[in-house]
Amino acid sequence: MTTTSGLAIVTGSSSGIGAELARQLSARGQPVLAIGRRAHRLEELSAQARAASHAPIHPLELDVTAEGAGVLVRDRARELGGAAWLVNNAGTTRFGPFLEGDPAEQAMLVRLNCESVVALCAAIVPDLVARGGGRVLNVASLAAFQPTPGHAVYGATKAFVLSFSESLSVELDGTGVTVTALCPGPVTTEIFDAGAPGVPRKKPPFEISAEECAAYGIAAADRGDVVAIPTALSKATAQLARVLPRAAIRRLSSRIGLSFLGYGGLPRGARG
Repeated sequence: MTTTSGLAIVTGSSSGIGAELARQLSARGQPVLAIGRRAHRLEELSAQARAASHAPIHPLELDVTAEGAGVLVRDRARELGGAAWLVNNAGTTRFGPFLEGDPAEQAMLVRLNCESVVALCAAIVPDLVARGGGRVLNVASLAAFQPTPGHAVYGATKAFVLSFSESLSVELDGTGVTVTALCPGPVTTEIFDAGAPGVPRKKPPFEISAEECAAYGIAAADRGDVVAIPTALSKATAQLARVLPRAAIRRLSSRIGLSFLGYGGLPRGARG
């Protein structure tokens, strides 16, 4: 069932999938609380919504890994009339061998990609349940379905998001609140520049746009899908990871995982 009334909270709205999610939700009439660390990008989103006479986009400059961020978001959402959607989109990656990475950056990945999702769900989902319904859309990745040598921590964090989302969807059955894990393959965003700055990359032909990914995720959440995987190729890849032996999946991921993303080889020492 489509839910277009009530505030949509969207993290990671400064660019990429998050910005597109904010735009599309606003365009269909939902006010948006757009959260990110780049205030000027959020202000641009808000101005675009006003110029198009769409539902308002309310900017909130915030690092979602900060202490108490979930409570701050909850309180601001209540001031704006209460949340109906929670979209946990904020995330990043780092490419390169684990032992060549910065331990502090690896820990940051876990805080951003995993801990912030848990904290925001803990803060916002009780309000959705009390409201009698709502949508949670957690942006995971196709990487959630298999090991990801070359970006090991990223893949592990997205596996966490997928598992957490599936478990939460069962726990919330009967409350009117649905949980969807969006698991796209490669999407054209700034994440590749952040994950391996300066490393050459050839965009694969099956890469989708942030606009396409956002539209697919919103439609999947409207339907109440628990796991949403855009494109037939990505669906087949996820299914393959479920049926092949784990040892085979590890070898396959090691050989072709990064080339699937458009890298010719392992970006050694690549750090954001």
